[in-house]
Amino acid sequence: MNQETGLPKLLIVYYSKTGNTKKMAEAIAEGAKEFGQVEVILKSVEDATNQNLLKADCIILGSPTYFRLPAWPMKKFIDESIEVYEKLHAKKGAVFSSAGDEDSGAYCIEALKNALEEHGIEIIEDGLLIEEEPTEEEIEKCKGFGAKIAEQL
Repeated sequence: MNQETGLPKLLIVYYSKTGNTKKMAEAIAEGAKEFGQVEVILKSVEDATNQNLLKADCIILGSPTYFRLPAWPMKKFIDESIEVYEKLHAKKGAVFSSAGDEDSGAYCIEALKNALEEHGIEIIEDGLLIEEEPTEEEIEKCKGFGAKIAEQL
């Protein structure tokens, strides 16, 4: 919770190589901001830290799917979160992925959920999966995803 505003902090951490996952992350952030009553922090995985995880009330992870798994920079971030293991209980979370196909993306979504749940984070929304580059309709779906999460904080 932000001490000054009293608003819950929603942290979105993403990795994007081609820009598809970044578009999703930005739309999710926009949807959460439009809902209001939440402070949204959007960070690329390269800029995110364990301190960001500790300060957040809700953590959303997003990664493209590679060989049914999150991309290595996201996996590295998750692995390095061992430093805050057992300190993220009672937080909420969600995940999203861009993938070449639904089947492989489903495995990536599960891997990201498993990482959050291992930290004791409650998954509050089913994972969002978009195939390839998001269309305008899918961008709206991402915004709705962000708004639904913000509503639950």
